[in-house]
Amino acid sequence: MVQKIMSKDNKPNENHIVGNAKGYDPLKAKDMRQKIVDRRGENVYYDSSKAPRSVLGHIHYCTSCPGWNKATNMRFLYSRWEETEVCGCKLPWGRKLDTFDSDIVVDIAAHQSCFQICRGEGDIMLWRLEGGDLSDNEEVHAMTDIPNVFEVFSALTLELSKINLKDAAALGLGTRMGATVWNYDARSKSDGPGERVNDPEGESMFYDSVTAKRTCLGKLCHHDVCMPPVYKITSERIMYAEWDMWYPCDEPSKLICLPVYILTAFFRDLCCGFGSGRAEKAKDVIARRKENKAKDKDRSWLNSCCACPIGRTANFMDIDIIGDVGAHQKCSELCLNEGDLQLHVLGGGDGADASGDADENGIFTVRFVPEVFAKFDDLSYELSQMNLTHFRQNVMSQEMRR
Repeated sequence: MVQKIMSKDNKPNENHIVGNAKGYDPLKAKDMRQKIVDRRGENVYYDSSKAPRSVLGHIHYCTSCPGWNKATNMRFLYSRWEETEVCGCKLPWGRKLDTFDSDIVVDIAAHQSCFQICRGEGDIMLWRLEGGDLSDNEEVHAMTDIPNVFEVFSALTLELSKINLKDAAALGLGTRMGATVWNYDARSKSDGPGERVNDPEGESMFYDSVTAKRTCLGKLCHHDVCMPPVYKITSERIMYAEWDMWYPCDEPSKLICLPVYILTAFFRDLCCGFGSGRAEKAKDVIARRKENKAKDKDRSWLNSCCACPIGRTANFMDIDIIGDVGAHQKCSELCLNEGDLQLHVLGGGDGADASGDADENGIFTVRFVPEVFAKFDDLSYELSQMNLTHFRQNVMSQEMRR
């Protein structure tokens, strides 16, 4: 018989096995489950099995058999239908459950199709660092049919904005200046602390296009009927939402097939296991937006006005990756007292801004900003807090030694 091990207060120590039938069982399910729950301490931002949905959302959820999604501040869990090909048709052939760490996510976007807008749902796309998930090396992961998608998007981007990139941005600018810098092991924390704590009193709002004061003519041009873009610039992040347009004049021959396209989109949205949030479609949405922006330079005014909305996309950018700011006013914007803010993005399209909405020069444009020079003054002061003195000193000392 194994002797009981007594603690200092003469009570049996339950952390050790004792030699009787009523002793401590290390595999007891209730005790183990309680320890796991206590050890988690994670914030659940979204769980598709518990999310409240609209009437149309419930109908779609029951008919389309979407995958399960769960998002927390520590991990993402999801299930996906596996498919097989039978007589040339792809059919669902089982489901797969997988997970990945939230620390490999570098960018987030949200998208709504016209059908999802009617249901009050949308998809969230996550850009991940390749190699961080051994079971799936896809760069873009899609979470499908999320009710109140922009609220979940806002919560996830606020969590992602905790990444501390200010020191990395200063290091990038110092390298451009010609200062001598060294690359260190990531575990040395030479780039500063991995995370910063968001302001407990809330974000400081620099600009909100919805509540911004405009002239009478500006209010008419930015009425909801005109489907203007929405921008929010805070002390932590930049969020913006734009409508995705289809321009019939680009390809007039496709107007004949318009009913076919609508029916195809409808049945694809209801197709079991293959809903609207697949990663392939997410990539198509981003590619189409970039293509339309490239064509905007050559479109005539009449062609630009002849457009049909097919969805809307929200994107996010960490304020830390902005290295410079400028402002520009067109002659047509002078009467509206508006202009454009030009934000220069460091490392655009390569990890820091994986969704890549900056142009070929790395400039992201915030359009139709009232009192643009006042907003430019506020943002330029915020960027001037980046300490580049030691980089300047290093460059000047190198020049002196030559």
